[in-house]
Amino acid sequence: MSWGITEHINHLQKLLGPGVIGNYNSFEVTEIFGFHRDRSQRTINFMSLLVAEPSLPPATQIAPGDFLNGNRPIKLRGTPWKFGIERYRISAQQVLQALQNLGATGEWKPGTSALNVGTLTPSPPQFVPADTAVPHPWNRVLKNNFWEGSHVLELVDKQKTDVKFLLDEPKLLKQLAENITAFVRMSIDGLSDRLGNILIQLPVTVVTAKVSSSENGDFLVQPIWRNGTPPRQLRVSCEKYEDTTVEGYGSEDVTGTQATFPIYSPSGGARYVLWDDQHQLVLGASAPTAFITSISMNIHVVGESISTREFSLPLPNGELKLVTVPLIEERTPNIVGTPTSTPGVPWRTNRIFRDSLKSLRERREFVQYGGNSGGGTEDALKDIHALIREHGKVGAWLWDPYLDARDILTTLFYCPHKGADLRALTAGAEPPIEKEKESYSKTTASSEVTPHLKQSWKDIQLETFNNAMGNCKDLCLEFRIRKGSAGWQFHDRFLIFPSETGPATAWSLGTSVNSLGQKHHILQKVADGELIRQAFLDLWDELSDSDYLVWSTP
Repeated sequence: MSWGITEHINHLQKLLGPGVIGNYNSFEVTEIFGFHRDRSQRTINFMSLLVAEPSLPPATQIAPGDFLNGNRPIKLRGTPWKFGIERYRISAQQVLQALQNLGATGEWKPGTSALNVGTLTPSPPQFVPADTAVPHPWNRVLKNNFWEGSHVLELVDKQKTDVKFLLDEPKLLKQLAENITAFVRMSIDGLSDRLGNILIQLPVTVVTAKVSSSENGDFLVQPIWRNGTPPRQLRVSCEKYEDTTVEGYGSEDVTGTQATFPIYSPSGGARYVLWDDQHQLVLGASAPTAFITSISMNIHVVGESISTREFSLPLPNGELKLVTVPLIEERTPNIVGTPTSTPGVPWRTNRIFRDSLKSLRERREFVQYGGNSGGGTEDALKDIHALIREHGKVGAWLWDPYLDARDILTTLFYCPHKGADLRALTAGAEPPIEKEKESYSKTTASSEVTPHLKQSWKDIQLETFNNAMGNCKDLCLEFRIRKGSAGWQFHDRFLIFPSETGPATAWSLGTSVNSLGQKHHILQKVADGELIRQAFLDLWDELSDSDYLVWSTP
């Protein structure tokens, strides 16, 4: 059975039951909205957060809202967008009515006026624990989720038509997030996948858990009920899950007593869930816990009695400047408490390879060419073509200071995806081997009486494209050059694949396209392709004038 608006409403009603997870009478509504100057000033939802609270609802049907940014809209430089942040309070019944109205009409109107939203789809309920040693992305947006955790009901804007420009231009998202955090503690850039959504948060306040570890490594969990809440039986489950392996598990029914799990976890690593059988709800959960069992105090001695290193630095005027560096004397660390260890942990933590080299090679995430590693130019180009075929549905961007027309013909022209966004960025630099050829050519031609007229670099590219481009069917390609004082110099070589719905992926080529497979180099997937995409775009936008255009498809 699919999860729909009816299930959403029923689940919210269950959570709002007195004493089930808390005692709630109203919701604080915070709306981050935007106006586009060319769209009739429609109020468009960029993110809305409704937080259940015990406060009584306003005496009137809806209390007047406060614009947290005052009368001055938040402007997003370089765009036609302006933003505002409104906060008001409504009753729990009004939230239920807003959900019912959304299901019947598609309109979202929790306040006095409707907020323009995308096509919202209810998502199955989620439970978000409080942060521990590892922060939870949700907690960058949720309000005060630092006790036992919160239930979250979400209405998802699946298409994100109005907000997608922020996902396409992360620097705009970063700019907007910085402006918003000046008024409200919601870091929307840390939860960008929720842009356009409606978030309903219901914190658990009736119970909390005391967690500890015994000397022999048992994991101890004790539910503690809030004053005025009658204790009821909970099922406490515990697991230790490390390196995709279940290393320990336990489950026990308790009312107010302590649950003891014989899981060897003296310094942490285990996590727990509090389950309410009566209401079929999670009442608490944790991320993997960590306990301090010992403290190492390192003492460094620095002073006149300690030896020093002396050397001289040559100055521009030819003189020498004496430099003295006091050396640190290490002392044996003083350990307070009893250190704990698990056999194999240091070796597992420092695992040499995070993945099989064979599987990396098959996915072309780490491939060596040239030298004794096999693979020549033909193999390297085949792998580039395969990557473009697999990841280039939206587009493929080449970034290489030595890139020329022939390199583009042997790479991007092989993209089989119709209308894919193909871009190439060069510095117009001559490869070292070409410089050697030119030097040799000048030497051998020095005795010629009449020197020949040399073509410009750009003319050579245009001639190459005109002679070889064919019909350019469904090809959408633009080739730009960085020259003069525009932009900035670059050296690295990347193949970047933008995405419609997520972060970009990118590969480091390890060498220029013109020398693929000729000498030893490594084709390797980079850790964060989105950062590479943004860096490429920053330079690409600097070169938007026609002076920097080398060639584009007719």
